[in-house]
Amino acid sequence: MSHSIIIHTENEEELSLLEDFAKKMGFNAQILSQDDKEDIGIAEAIKQNNPIESLQLNEAIEYYKKLSKSK
Repeated sequence: MSHSIIIHTENEEELSLLEDFAKKMGFNAQILSQDDKEDIGIAEAIKQNNPIESLQLNEAIEYYKKLSKSK
């Protein structure tokens, strides 16, 4: 099993330095694009979603109808 570390920085110079350092140490290093980061976030949300806890469409409609009646 491989292990990963994610490091965030806003500084391009630091990012490049960290990538070079990791590669010199013999590690695989990759700079993630904004799309890559969004994909990871979506994958994590899907993984954490429990379908049993999710509302069915008709339950959601009934819930919103009750909310609008209570106004």
